[in-house]
Amino acid sequence: MEHYGMPEGFWQEFWLVMGAVIFIITVIPAIIRKRIGADKKKWFSYNHVNEFYEKYDWMLRVSFIVVFIIGAIVFYGKPLFLLVLSFVFHMIQLAFQSYSEWRFAENRKNYIVSLIEIVLLFIVLIGVLLWLGP
Repeated sequence: MEHYGMPEGFWQEFWLVMGAVIFIITVIPAIIRKRIGADKKKWFSYNHVNEFYEKYDWMLRVSFIVVFIIGAIVFYGKPLFLLVLSFVFHMIQLAFQSYSEWRFAENRKNYIVSLIEIVLLFIVLIGVLLWLGP
């Protein structure tokens, strides 16, 4: 008899992977921010350095939504594409944020944490893709 649904032990692995992802994306940058003296980031707020960054950040977000919707239609049935697209968008947004922080922020150490977040996000992407398998 065939087994339908999730394989045995899936949820234990899922929660372990999600815990690792949350730790890598939130806790490690917070520790690094504190260690190097970067500004503390507020949760769920828009930390725009200036109008230039705010304008282009919103343009990036709107373009992502459009590309995501088009990608969901074109690549229907391939959810990994949308996962990778989301990670890549977030990396591009962090790269733009680190450039703006490097160029315009008062505390020049903020951009270092943003660059580290890009690397950590890439590590998470590779880890999740390896976990999901072929």
